[in-house]
Amino acid sequence: MIHIKDEIGVLGIDDGPFSKESKEVLLIGTYYRGNRILDGVYFKRIEKDGMDSTEKIVEIVKGKHEKKINVIFLDGITFGGFNIADIHKIYEKTNIPVVAVMNNLPDYEKIERALMKYFKDYESRISILRSLPKPEKFDDIYLQYVGIERKTLELIIKKTRLKSKVPECLRVSHLIGRGFLYL
Repeated sequence: MIHIKDEIGVLGIDDGPFSKESKEVLLIGTYYRGNRILDGVYFKRIEKDGMDSTEKIVEIVKGKHEKKINVIFLDGITFGGFNIADIHKIYEKTNIPVVAVMNNLPDYEKIERALMKYFKDYESRISILRSLPKPEKFDDIYLQYVGIERKTLELIIKKTRLKSKVPECLRVSHLIGRGFLYL
């Protein structure tokens, strides 16, 4: 039996709200110990529909809590529109397991059609999408992950959520992002 300590260090990353006119989008990271202790909040700007979310996520991870982060949770794999996070590269550059958490199964055919229609560099974006592991259902969410075994991941998710279906670090990153709607 695998033992996961109650105060395991996890980082949750989500994006803030944006409009069609936005050039940049705020990336929000919260570092949690377990599901009750918020121990850090990070912000980075990414380009809306750009290709810099992977690099900016790595910058957040390399902050103050890097040595304490056991898992990086992402709210999906796209931020600020179609700024696709490459979970393989994030794992490669941090050596910390990366998990994209989604409420619904992504429609990759629809996403690929949109990428082909709106982006000149659609081939590299589609290449990242196709390199990702298939989403797997867990309770009421879907997971894409690298660098961790499924059983261990399930235990960590159970330890890091409070009353939500997602880890608390992701829930709070999302709440902070929603707060920017009212500025």
